Amino acid sequence: MPLSCSCYNDNPDFYVYPPADYSEMPVFKRRKRCASCETLIDAGAIVAKFTRDRCPRSGVEEAIYGDGPNIPLADQYQCETCADLYFSLVDLGFECVMPDENMRALVREYAETFSASY
Repeated sequence: MPLSCSCYNDNPDFYVYPPADYSEMPVFKRRKRCASCETLIDAGAIVAKFTRDRCPRSGVEEAIYGDGPNIPLADQYQCETCADLYFSLVDLGFECVMPDENMRALVREYAETFSASY
């Protein structure tokens, strides 16, 4: 998705809750990949953790989880480098930056779009 200062989706498949700050990668049985650049992240590394959930899709899911966006999905993590780029883009006012987008490509797009021509 290209950079945008606003976003609108009337029927999202899932909801992403961005982090307010960096956190530490928890210990899992296996290392997780960065959602953006797909590098492996070690336990204890500095990351950005994105929590996600979605609405029920069937009557059975509604009976189990209730109504609303509360079926938990797996968290997504960004390595420190991609998290730095993510937080920079958000600070610049871009609202629809998803954790699984390539942060380096988005920053490249920003530089091409908004750099001054000399």
